[in-house]
Amino acid sequence: MHSQSNLFRLFQITDSFFPSGSFAYSRGLETYVNEGIIRDRDGLEKFLKAYLTGLVAKGDALFVKLSWEAAGREELSTILRLDKLTHSMRLAKELREGSIQTGRQLLKVMGALHSSVLLGHFAEKIETGDAWGHQPVVFALVCDALEISKEDSVTAYLYQTVSGVVSAGVRLIPLGHLEGQRVIEEIRLTALKIAEDLVSLSEDDLSSFAPGIEIRAMRHECLYTRLFRS
Repeated sequence: MHSQSNLFRLFQITDSFFPSGSFAYSRGLETYVNEGIIRDRDGLEKFLKAYLTGLVAKGDALFVKLSWEAAGREELSTILRLDKLTHSMRLAKELREGSIQTGRQLLKVMGALHSSVLLGHFAEKIETGDAWGHQPVVFALVCDALEISKEDSVTAYLYQTVSGVVSAGVRLIPLGHLEGQRVIEEIRLTALKIAEDLVSLSEDDLSSFAPGIEIRAMRHECLYTRLFRS
């Protein structure tokens, strides 16, 4: 029953109904669609694979793993350092601020629902300006507080990322919902391979490289009309 309760809570924080605001961002996808570069399911799959391999595999997903491990050791100083690292690696303002806003909202909601000393300390550091509160770091801290395993935390974060991008693509291109589910099915093995490879990675492996996506994220705020937040 205990493991089922934890699983239920994991579903809660990754659900699009959860008020984190993560589904309000297109992560640069809207600019690609606006420019006519992405027009169909194949284009969405290529974008998603590039996003996962370039920005998530050794970026966000690895930050989730490292932050979860630091939370288990109750190393607040390490968590603060990882939060600052993820901030410095987000070159595009939209990606950076989106991560902060969704991370802080997740912390606010789950901090109100669950008593956690570490979440409380981290929230205090945000209030004093000593932490940013980026989404992957907060996600890991919440999962640790909910007693979610490291492997399930990373996999859940990857799924949330995939579903968020696909949801944006379905609305922007547009695509039918069946086509969106086909994209998720096609990208499943890529996401699971990323989770598997993380086992052997450390902080020294942190990196990101997706200049095309970052440039489109920067251009997004200049679009004449926008469906997603900038």
